[in-house]
Amino acid sequence: MTSYLTAEQHKLKGNEYFKNKAYDDAIQEYSTAIVKDPKVAVYYCNRANCFLKLERFTNVVADCERVVELDPKSVKGYYFMGKAQLELGQPSEAYSRLKKSLDQRSSFIKDIVMIISEAKKQKWIEDERRKLSQVSETYHYLSGLVEQDIQRQLEALDKNASDYQENIAYLRSERDQRLQQLEILLQRAGTPDQYVKPHIQLDQSKAPLISPESSPQLPKVSGKQDSHQEASFQVREVPDYFLDKITFEFMHDPVISTKSGISYERSTLLEHFSYGRMFDPVAQVPLTEHDIVPNRALKEACDDFLSKNGWAVDY
Repeated sequence: MTSYLTAEQHKLKGNEYFKNKAYDDAIQEYSTAIVKDPKVAVYYCNRANCFLKLERFTNVVADCERVVELDPKSVKGYYFMGKAQLELGQPSEAYSRLKKSLDQRSSFIKDIVMIISEAKKQKWIEDERRKLSQVSETYHYLSGLVEQDIQRQLEALDKNASDYQENIAYLRSERDQRLQQLEILLQRAGTPDQYVKPHIQLDQSKAPLISPESSPQLPKVSGKQDSHQEASFQVREVPDYFLDKITFEFMHDPVISTKSGISYERSTLLEHFSYGRMFDPVAQVPLTEHDIVPNRALKEACDDFLSKNGWAVDY
């Protein structure tokens, strides 16, 4: 049946459905609005938000790509896309998209900062796992088994099922939990406590219980590994409070806003001001160079952490 309502009227009906959490009905209204006027970014953006609520993350990304094509300055377009990509296990892509949502002032900037921080953390973990797989033969082998099992389950999913997207998200979450458990176990194995150490006997003449050679379908780790590399296995992480809230890099000269109490790297905050943005990037309240002071306590903590964890400079 042909609708005689305008695209805008269908959008308004969709908004009402959204408020009542009737997301499928809202999607139908936004879709009709799109058919009537396919060049309005907000219709795609609203539909993407519904897909996000329903955890249909692939649909979110598709709609948001259209949003930013029509409106390159759409904060919600980049924000929704980044959230979906993070759920889909794509932290690098999510981080890149989410950073673009910071270019504009927004009423939900704190939410954006929080999820960008999470995306940066997941991106770092992804890179760390890749490095650990190169230096730890045991981790390479066991993480490979986890990846194979999750991939097998992903391929077995029914793509036409109503809960397909939800199952993808669940399996990716399951993958991360298994890898985290594996990393914790290997870290503990490398640094046993005082009660365990006396009972550990390393016998190099005995063959390992597990070996990548026993599973030829898994790629081998290149290069000869030594026992020190295996024993020093560690998952590295930088606490959020050491990171600048603009670049999300490790801070070396932190300053604190007297208006909000939020700390930033001095150079990046001054660059923020140089563009005429005389406001606190996160708190969104008026702020100038006269309203910031050195955060000496945080600087001491940053320096101490960096002196013990030199790798953090590359975070």
